[in-house]
Amino acid sequence: MNSIKGQLYRPIAQWTGQLILPSLAQRHSDGGVYLTLENTPQPYRHLKGQTVWLKWHSNSIHQTWINRAVTDIHFDETTRQSMENFNIHPTRLEGWSNVSPLESLAGARPDDDIQVELDVQTVEQVGNTWVVSIGDEPIQIVGVQKALVQFVASVGDNRYRVRHYNPQTRNFDGGEETIALPDAGFQHPGHQVEQSSIIDIETSPLNADGWYIYGAHNPEGLFIVGAIKPAAALSLAPTRMLSGREEARQHFVESKWEQIPLHRMERTLVDNNGGILYGNQRSSGLMQKRTRELWYKGDVGLVVHTFGWRGGERGDRAILGLVPGHFAFGFAQVIADEFTGDLRFDLVYRQVYGHNREGVIAGAHRWHSYMGSFKRGWMYSLPVSDVVIRIPELTVPYQLGDRQFDPLQTILQELAFMETRYRTGPGNGASVVTPATSCVKDSSQSLFAAIQRLKTEVISDRTVKQWVENHPTHFEVQRFKRLELLLEQVEKSMLIPLGYVPQNWRGENQEVAAHRSGVSFNASTILEALKAWKTMLPRRAEMELMRVLMQYGGTMFDYQSAMIGGKISGLVPNPPTVIL
Repeated sequence: MNSIKGQLYRPIAQWTGQLILPSLAQRHSDGGVYLTLENTPQPYRHLKGQTVWLKWHSNSIHQTWINRAVTDIHFDETTRQSMENFNIHPTRLEGWSNVSPLESLAGARPDDDIQVELDVQTVEQVGNTWVVSIGDEPIQIVGVQKALVQFVASVGDNRYRVRHYNPQTRNFDGGEETIALPDAGFQHPGHQVEQSSIIDIETSPLNADGWYIYGAHNPEGLFIVGAIKPAAALSLAPTRMLSGREEARQHFVESKWEQIPLHRMERTLVDNNGGILYGNQRSSGLMQKRTRELWYKGDVGLVVHTFGWRGGERGDRAILGLVPGHFAFGFAQVIADEFTGDLRFDLVYRQVYGHNREGVIAGAHRWHSYMGSFKRGWMYSLPVSDVVIRIPELTVPYQLGDRQFDPLQTILQELAFMETRYRTGPGNGASVVTPATSCVKDSSQSLFAAIQRLKTEVISDRTVKQWVENHPTHFEVQRFKRLELLLEQVEKSMLIPLGYVPQNWRGENQEVAAHRSGVSFNASTILEALKAWKTMLPRRAEMELMRVLMQYGGTMFDYQSAMIGGKISGLVPNPPTVIL
């Protein structure tokens, strides 16, 4: 790659690579896997391109559950029936004993095609092998490098002329080249609609701000793109603003999905604590000012992700008018963009995701991997919302005397545990969704488990209680007391509104969206599900959680879009619906 291209393209992350499932003979007792390194920091540049051993670090934040997630995998009739419906299951792990979380990730698809970003803690040489140890779960990505471009025109054969962003001029005059997007338009078996599109992408309203492209250069120097993301996707430049509790409530509870922003990105700053504003007061300057006052570089927010589905002549017919959609949590941090320097959110989904035709794997995903991948991304054909929530009681770590804790980290740990269990099912390699067990119920179950841990490990801790009693006026104590009330309200209003804890939410969370018997659901499981009825559908769960967080002063950024990217004909967006 020449020096000019080296200035235009940047590594996706400092540490990235492609997972390789070891053979039975190569397995280690530490549950690790092989990894071919594709990006490394400068001190470890000699390891780039080498295959190393990847394992958990002894101080990983996930040590509390890693051993509990180890399981044997033996396919049953449920798994085989699901495979006949084109769903992708971990076929290479069939018959394996003691499958580890890293093995279930590396072996989730038939081929070693999973690329990840790594939270590397240590790198050491053991004999002839380099061992890389990580603290957090690998984050799924697409590609090796990225660039910021505008699409100019198609040159045929899924190739496009693009212009690169120039940080000196802050325009797209940094050089023009042709790139290849071979997987755009990919169609999965059993689907009638292409997963992605780049048709007429240069006419998209989002092209003005450009697109991040993710991929790798081939030996001839041509950049092969596997995923894209509009630069406007997670920008901190709002397109509209809501102010005050009533406007915030109306948005999340009533009107949010009434007018879906088609082929564009609506970025709504929800100033839940602001005063009443009239239409002529909502100037661009005021929106920018309030954004700067509410969100700072380094701030972390909890993400609530929902999507609907695709209707229209080529889409799917909603049965009884119901569009369940999908629900997931994630985490986003305010960072300075690597190309423009502008502030934006850096978002990682923590997807509790059942086995599916697209090969989307339960686990941590960068936005471009989950939304913008040509083979698996959802931005091209679905209506999607990502709400980033900042509420100091929940999203800012605590220091109570000698005790430190971070509520978001506890939630992250429980989600990571659930994701791992979704990759293996209850040992049959199948996680299948029903009205009684689903992504939204099991994401909610993870939130419930995190709240129980916070109560047991922090709120009820004698040392913490003593420090709180001795410092009643301390700022951290006041915040901590509001956290107690907030968690209690989330439980009562959203998770267990009837006061009954579903049996499968107790103990080790043994029952998730997986079934050995092949029976989808029965009266008993439905009754259990109704105990947490507000978590049965994604839209209801989003509404109820937002009600509580707004009540406790949460500030939000709501990113909504539908069918962004290239054109796909014959589709209309169907929002997620509510029946209870």
